[in-house]
Amino acid sequence: MIDPNEKKKGLNNFAKYTSISFQMLVTIGIFAFAGYKIDEYRQSKTPIFTAILSLLGVVLSLYQVVRQLNKNE
Repeated sequence: MIDPNEKKKGLNNFAKYTSISFQMLVTIGIFAFAGYKIDEYRQSKTPIFTAILSLLGVVLSLYQVVRQLNKNE
């Protein structure tokens, strides 16, 4: 028999980690889109701003995840 408190805790953890992953996806997407638009505006042959801002988005999103996980535990 599953304890109702355990089930609620599992759902809370699922919601927490799902929101963290969605936040990562949005952060990386916004930075990549901004880099793409800058490269498009500058008519660059190599997408350097897309690459740089995408990597910056990954670093910032990982920082946010680590900060959130340390705060919650």
